[in-house]
Amino acid sequence: MNTTPSAIVQAQLDAYNAHDVPALLAIYADDAQQFQHPDTLLAQGGAQIGPRFTARFAASRPRAQLLNRIACGKLVIDHEIVHGDAPDGVSAQELVATYEVEQGRISRAWFSFGALTSLRVALSGDVPAMNALIARSGMVLSAGFYSEEQAEAVTRHVFGVDTQLVADQTYFVIERDGAMLACGGWSRRATLYGADRAKSGPDPLLDPASQPGRIRAFFVEPAAARQGLGSMLMRHCERQARAAGFTALELAATLPGVPLYLASGFAVTEDFHLDLPGDIQLPLARMHKRL
Repeated sequence: MNTTPSAIVQAQLDAYNAHDVPALLAIYADDAQQFQHPDTLLAQGGAQIGPRFTARFAASRPRAQLLNRIACGKLVIDHEIVHGDAPDGVSAQELVATYEVEQGRISRAWFSFGALTSLRVALSGDVPAMNALIARSGMVLSAGFYSEEQAEAVTRHVFGVDTQLVADQTYFVIERDGAMLACGGWSRRATLYGADRAKSGPDPLLDPASQPGRIRAFFVEPAAARQGLGSMLMRHCERQARAAGFTALELAATLPGVPLYLASGFAVTEDFHLDLPGDIQLPLARMHKRL
C-alpha cells in the first residue's frame, strides 16, 4: 500500500468524490483538525468532521476537480475546483487545501476559499443585463467562425432573451462574486432558437414522450470564455430536462457553439443556413442528443 503523503491525500480526494464518510474518517486522524485558513477552526475529531462531511454531501453532492498538487515533506497542497449540484442550481468553488500528513493519516487541514461561481434561475429583472451580455458574446466570440457582417446581423436580428423561458423558469444565469458571466437554458416548448423579436404566434408545449426538448441560447461573457461555464449550464439543463420526462434534446447551434455541443455528446443531424437582412446567410447546425 502506498502511504506517501500524496497517496494519502489522493485517497482522501477519492473518498470525498465517492461521498464515503467512513473512508474519510479512516484517513483523518482521530484528533484531526480542519481550519479555514489561517486559524479558524471548522471541525475537530471524527465526532465533528464526520457530520460536517455528511451535511456537505447532502446539500449539494459535491465533486472536487484537482487542478494542481504540490507535495513537500509531510505537507500536500491541492488546488481544486469543487463542483456542487443542488435542486435549485449548481456551483463551482475555487479552493486551496493544505494537508498535513503524519503517521499515514491527515492530522490537520487548512482550506482557503476562492471565487464562488453559481448558477441560478434567471429573473425578469435580469433581462437587460442578459441581453447586453448576449450582444457582447455574439460579436466577440463569433470571430473566426463568422464574418463581422454575419456576427452583427445575427446579433441584431436573432440573438437575445426569449422571455417565455424566463417565465417557464428554464433559463439560467451564472454569476461569480455577483458578476453575470453566462446565461442559457432549456425549453419544453417548440421554438428552436431566437429571441422574442424573432418569434411569431404561439409557442406550444412539446410532448416529452415523443419529442425532444430544446437547448436554448447559451452565451458566455467573452472574458470568461473557455472556463467551463457552458458545460456547467449544460449539465444543469440536461438534468432538469431528464427530470421533466424528456429522453432527448435538440438545438440549433451557431458555429462558435458547435465545439461545446459536440463535447457534450450532441451530434450534427443537419447543416442549414438562416437568411438575414442584407442578403446575409448564416450557417447553422441542427444537433441532437439522447439523454
